Amino acid sequence: MKFIPLFCFFLLLSFQSIAQLDRDRLYYAHKVEKFRRLKSTGTKLTVAGGILVITGISMIINGTKSTNYGGTTQTTVNSTANNGALIWLAGIASLGTGIPLWIVGGHQQSKYERRFENLSLGFNLTPQNTGLTLTVRF
Repeated sequence: MKFIPLFCFFLLLSFQSIAQLDRDRLYYAHKVEKFRRLKSTGTKLTVAGGILVITGISMIINGTKSTNYGGTTQTTVNSTANNGALIWLAGIASLGTGIPLWIVGGHQQSKYERRFENLSLGFNLTPQNTGLTLTVRF
């Protein structure tokens, strides 16, 4: 008769650990998705920033014109060069935000993926060790 309350206690304890495991797995899955999006945003900003920097530099080069008048050099700048400078600055800002987002997102994503994979719950059905197994790796 004492076996039934003890069995119920261990059954309740195992259900509680399963519920905790599901909560942890859900938390880690949420974190993996969050940092995957962060890494993706950083990648897109970095690529767009690189394109903007190259475009801005080419517009600056094409927008300036140097003329030599008998020993004096006169440099004229038109609106294309001014727009190129603004595009170049936007590209630098995009690179400045994209690269850290990409690095942090990738690092944190891999960290939480490892934690997500290190939680496992299974049934051990070998004749020597029959039962429920919970594995947590650090």
